[in-house]
Amino acid sequence: MKLTHPNITSAVFELVRVLELDITLGDDFIPTHIELFRDTERDDYFRCHVWELEHFRLTPTFPQDGSGGPAHISDDVIMVERGTTYRIRSFGGSFTASSADAALEMVIAELNDFLKHVTGEELKKE
Repeated sequence: MKLTHPNITSAVFELVRVLELDITLGDDFIPTHIELFRDTERDDYFRCHVWELEHFRLTPTFPQDGSGGPAHISDDVIMVERGTTYRIRSFGGSFTASSADAALEMVIAELNDFLKHVTGEELKKE
């Protein structure tokens, strides 16, 4: 699929793989969501986004109480993009791979590099 407009400056990418895993580093529990996208015109062109599920205390603008302040405070889980944490090469850009499986292997290899750097242990894929 190609969308042409002066303000569209990239190819159109479609979601081809999603992985979710939980990472524990010391006392930190990090639910992680990895999305792999493929260019709809090039089978060898990909993007990857890595998200962490993070708890936030939010003060919504609405509804408001009688004095115009927030009526509620909410605790919510929000996905926060953390590609730079894992040094995923495609964070903020695109990369080439022969297939979606090969692209996913590249992402897993970079996750392994991160985990090996932080923990000293290799990732085992079974």
